[in-house]
Amino acid sequence: MRSKTPRTQRYCARNWYILPSSLDIMKRIIQPFLCLMVSISPNFLLAQTRPDSTKAIYEDQPRDDANPTRNEAVWIPSGGVLMNGVMLVAAGTEPHPTVLNLHGLPGNEQNLDLAQGLRRAGYNVLSFHYRGSWGSPGKFTLAGGVDDGLAALAFLKDPAVVAKFRIDMKRLILIGHSYGGFVAARVAATQPHVSAVVLLAPWDPAKAIPMLTVPAEKFAITAHAVFDDVDGRLGGYTDVDLAKEVLASGHNWHLESSAPGLKNLPLLIVAARHDTPDDQGTELAAELERLHAQDVTRQSLDSDHPFSDHRIALENTVLGWLENRKASLAQKEPAWIKAH
Repeated sequence: MRSKTPRTQRYCARNWYILPSSLDIMKRIIQPFLCLMVSISPNFLLAQTRPDSTKAIYEDQPRDDANPTRNEAVWIPSGGVLMNGVMLVAAGTEPHPTVLNLHGLPGNEQNLDLAQGLRRAGYNVLSFHYRGSWGSPGKFTLAGGVDDGLAALAFLKDPAVVAKFRIDMKRLILIGHSYGGFVAARVAATQPHVSAVVLLAPWDPAKAIPMLTVPAEKFAITAHAVFDDVDGRLGGYTDVDLAKEVLASGHNWHLESSAPGLKNLPLLIVAARHDTPDDQGTELAAELERLHAQDVTRQSLDSDHPFSDHRIALENTVLGWLENRKASLAQKEPAWIKAH
């Protein structure tokens, strides 16, 4: 049976020997203090053992009165309408690496906790809603969402936006979850402005085709079963519309088809062990390996599709991976900058 003794007390009991025996006097002074601090705040011990690169997950930054963090609503032009967005602006006057955060379909999980952690680490984060989703005008489509991702990236390159939010143009990073992972892969594969890509449980639309290939009389009920959280959340677009679009275009949307355009970018794929096969990124990773991609990392967390019970682990994985590449990205000049 698992011990019912509080974890902090078990730590103290097990680690009384933590200091060398030759320092008995110091041991007698320091160890009780450490145990007291752990008993008062279990996070005290965690704070001492986590690397500096991920302290932003659990530690607020001092306020910069002259240039504080802020949330600023933005409107992003796409397809003749303005999409709703918010820029989480990092503190300070230095150029900030900037993340484009692409949520899934319909966007019940938007990874704003991850976005806040990134901002505490010094990143700007732009989150937005595709046309026809969550109050953005227009009609949603899968193909249109990719266009919206391109429009959001173009927004971040606008000189006025760059100056206003102090965007470091050498460090534009795409992070996409589920359908947003598909969008991120498609956008990054065709745009030289992207410096790194993070795909969280990236959806492969082509893998949904077999599930939707059913007799006509079963199509609507199958679409509802496969895309059970879509209806009522996307403007002018139902689960049946989504299923029809997948069948019409999905054969051209294999996730691994983006591999040639991604092979030279730092790429992190985070999958969930309790997710479905169409959200694992397996074929993409295999194709990148075949193409001898330079910097691809795969991680798997013991969680579900939205990483419901591993949110901190997800932040730790993403932020740690980005921080390990922060300096190298700052030194690397994207091709589009060299061309100018």
